[in-house]
This record gives sequence, C-alpha cells and structure tokens, in this order.
Amino acid sequence: MLMRRLISGVALAASLLATGWANAAWPEKPIRIVVPFGPGGTSDIVARFLQKLIEEKKVLNQPVVIQNVSGHFSVGARQVMTAQPDGHTFLIIHLALLSGEVVDPKRGVSYRNFDPVALTGGFCFHPIVRQDSPYKTLKDLLDAAKAAPGTIVTGVNIGALNHMTGLFMERGSPGAKFRFAQIGGGGENFAAIMGGHTQLTVLSSSEYQSYKANGIRALAYTGPERLKLEPEIPTARELGLGFEYCAENFWFAPKGTSREAIDGMAAALEKANAMPEMQEFFSRQAQTGQFMKGDTYRQHLDSVFQVIEPVAKLAAPQ
Repeated sequence: MLMRRLISGVALAASLLATGWANAAWPEKPIRIVVPFGPGGTSDIVARFLQKLIEEKKVLNQPVVIQNVSGHFSVGARQVMTAQPDGHTFLIIHLALLSGEVVDPKRGVSYRNFDPVALTGGFCFHPIVRQDSPYKTLKDLLDAAKAAPGTIVTGVNIGALNHMTGLFMERGSPGAKFRFAQIGGGGENFAAIMGGHTQLTVLSSSEYQSYKANGIRALAYTGPERLKLEPEIPTARELGLGFEYCAENFWFAPKGTSREAIDGMAAALEKANAMPEMQEFFSRQAQTGQFMKGDTYRQHLDSVFQVIEPVAKLAAPQ
C-alpha cells in the first residue's frame, strides 16, 4: 500500500511538471518595466501608478521596478525586444510603436517583434489655440487652412502622435493644409504657442488638464465621446471630420516569454486596472480606463495598425 502511494505521488508530480503547473511560482525576482520615454510623460505616470497599486495591494509577491529610457522610443523598445524572455521584463508604450515602424522603418522596431500582454486605458487629443486666437471654432480654423493653405503654423513633433492628429484633421477636411513646425512634446508646444511662435498645436487630454488654465483653448476632442471633464468640447467626429484618434497604453514582453509570465502579468494589470484608485486616476488624467488581454488585444493591435498605417505614411520623411 505504501509503495503504491509513493508511485502515485511520483506520477502526480511528473504530471504537474509536464503541464507547467510547477512554473506557478512566477514571478521569481523583481519585475522590470521599461518606459521608453523620460520621466513625467503619460506612459511613465501610468506605469508608476500601476506599480504603486500592485505593490501596496500585494498583487504580486515581487517588487516592480520602473526604468526610464530617454531619447527616441525605439531605444527603450529595442532593449526589451532583445532582452532575455525570462518573464521578468516588460515594455509599456503607446501608439508610437505602431506608427513608428511606418514613419521610420530603418529603426527596425515593430509591435510584431514582441509578445502582447495587455492594454490598460488610454488617452486622446485636443487641437489647441491660444485663448485670444481669432479661431473660435474648429470650423474657423479649417476654413482658414483651406483659404490660405500652409499658413497656419502648427507645432508638433514630426512623425509623432501630435503630428498625426494634424494629419487626421487635414484628411477629414479636404483642402485644409497646415504648416507643421518641429517643436517637440507637450511642454515645448505649450511654450511655443504662448510665445506666439505657433498658432496651433495638439496636446493629449492629460496635458490639456495641466495647461488649460494658462491661456489656451481646445477646439475639439479626438475621443469617441465628449469628456466628462470637458462636456462643452465637441468631438472631431461630431464636427464632421469622420475620425477618432486615441493612444492606448500597450504592454509587451520579449518574444518567447512563457505563457505563465504573460498571463500572470496580464492578470496583475487587470486586477490593478479595475481598482477604484486606478479608475479615479484615469478620470483625473482625462484618460480612458478600459482593459484588454489575450486574443482580443492581439486582434485590436492589428486593427489599430490598419487604421494608423495610411496616416503614418503621410508623416514619413519624403
């Protein structure tokens, strides 16, 4: 009888090993999250708030470490792309990864080079003018851009998300043409428009919350519906431009990462994303709070790429 029990126990252990249950100890060491942008940006603040919740609520039994990699996003993305797929390195990024492979394919970074993990919320955009601008509505602005193409100086980061918003507006209003000027990100563009160097720029919904009390005005919102924080600002689709344009927070792992690690990280993000504290954070930041994982997320990435590819081609150097 004892021998039969021993044999049965050995057989059970072998079965568990074969099914991968023995790997349920993930994570076995601290988890590294690479943010391929400098501190303070949207991806960074989302990652750090999720890190705070995961650690405070003991969602995982290991600490989470955020690593910022400044410069072009492809530098940090490539670090994850080439990392050992040991289940403890992840990337948080947004639409730039999908548009970037079209705008600058020589950098050799594509969303297809990674294993998708999850999507946690996102943010949309506002075309912005100064409070004293003669353009009181988006129609005023687009009519002027048609009447005198190329005369409205628009501050952007060429090839980046704010540039693409301007291109979407041009496509939605045939004949309208802006003169895009290389300025940079949200802070630089706010300074440029307030200094009178540009007449139009694009800020993320989060950036607009930070700067709106300082002499600027939003003409539209590129999300699917009006923001609760800004119910008076119409959507681009409402105004007849026929598009929605938002950037979601995409999570990836190095290609070849184990299913246990991908599913484990996705489950941790899903749990933290659903917490009231996280949803309140998204609301304060004028962000959306949706979540995706698995096949739904993989299919979503492909559909987003199909939408962004033709516009990204317009942003690519000629």
